[in-house]
Amino acid sequence: MSDGGRTSVITPRVMTDADYDRYEAELAAKFPGGIFGTLSHVEDAWLADLEEVLLSQSEEAIQRFISERPYLLRYITPGTGHHGIWIFPKRVIQVNQPNGKPGLIPDFLVVARNSDGYTWWIVELKRADQLFANRQGDALTPMANKALIQCASYLDHFNNYIDMIRSLIGLPDLGRPKGALLLIGDARNENDMQSAVRKNFNSALSDRLQVYSYSRMVAGLMSDLGWRRRSQTPDP
Repeated sequence: MSDGGRTSVITPRVMTDADYDRYEAELAAKFPGGIFGTLSHVEDAWLADLEEVLLSQSEEAIQRFISERPYLLRYITPGTGHHGIWIFPKRVIQVNQPNGKPGLIPDFLVVARNSDGYTWWIVELKRADQLFANRQGDALTPMANKALIQCASYLDHFNNYIDMIRSLIGLPDLGRPKGALLLIGDARNENDMQSAVRKNFNSALSDRLQVYSYSRMVAGLMSDLGWRRRSQTPDP
């Protein structure tokens, strides 16, 4: 910028740690009641801890682990960058019915932010040692069938009763989920036929219902940790 023959230089303001903390606090408050996760929360210890909890054969232990580290769900959420994620563990979207029909409680409701805005998902998880397809690759396992029925029930209920769900969980900004994501098994322990079943299933149903293994989460975490180590290494 020129002023009477003098040129002034506008120096960009460098964000301090306090600026980043305020920025993240503002993001976290975007969806009240949600647990916010962002890339800055990721720690090196997460990788070994994740591998350990996956061996626990406990769905509850995995659910608690992810609830304390919400950014892990970023790795299985389609179309999500490093813009932040909010999770709502174990929210009741349908109460028990008078006729004895049980209510509906997804493991997670998730809203992810990218450059296009916010997208909601339902996440249902099963243990890492449970398989999606049998060893022959010609049928789904009973657990996989049960989980898919659960996911379909969640989506159907959201389609029909979105306003009721918003009121029930006290979240007026709750959006209609784009789809349901089933997290089950570990592709590192599958044969080629089992992996092909999941791939074909996902290709046929697009985003409406997708099935991922925990190896996708592990690989995503490893990638982010590797990127951070490289970015922190000074040039020779």
